[in-house]
Amino acid sequence: MNSLVKIASVSLMFILFQGCEYFNTTTISPKQVKEQSLWSENDQAPSFSECDGLEGDANAECFKNMISERIMSNLDAYNFTSASTLDEEVILTLELDTEGYFSLGEVEDDAGVLSQIESLSDILEEAVSTLPQALPAVKTNVGVKVKTQLTLPVRIIASPQE
Repeated sequence: MNSLVKIASVSLMFILFQGCEYFNTTTISPKQVKEQSLWSENDQAPSFSECDGLEGDANAECFKNMISERIMSNLDAYNFTSASTLDEEVILTLELDTEGYFSLGEVEDDAGVLSQIESLSDILEEAVSTLPQALPAVKTNVGVKVKTQLTLPVRIIASPQE
């Protein structure tokens, strides 16, 4: 019986040592992660289904134009008024999530336009939220949909209140 216990113990130890190879982990340096995270020309930029079939810059231009046209169309419905004549630019930071939905991030407003036009920030938020669902960007080396940020300059023109 004693020799049976020894054989079982030796066999168990052998199995445990052989199984250690399954616990080896690969260490990836922060530099490697950063390199793989950088955008490359092989990665798939965000798009709309209407831009399908277009490659590279043509696809990106189609995507940008659709966003600009839709936001401007939405803003054209408003007749902005302010205390004085305004012809200023605000920079919108649009965020596109991994599901293809847009949201308004930051509004860069160096000229103080938001404070001069009542509810402009709400109107901009609504204009962005009405954008159609897009095809999100894909990091092709790992096959993962990624969040995207883009900036869009928007010219705001307002006439004095009467």
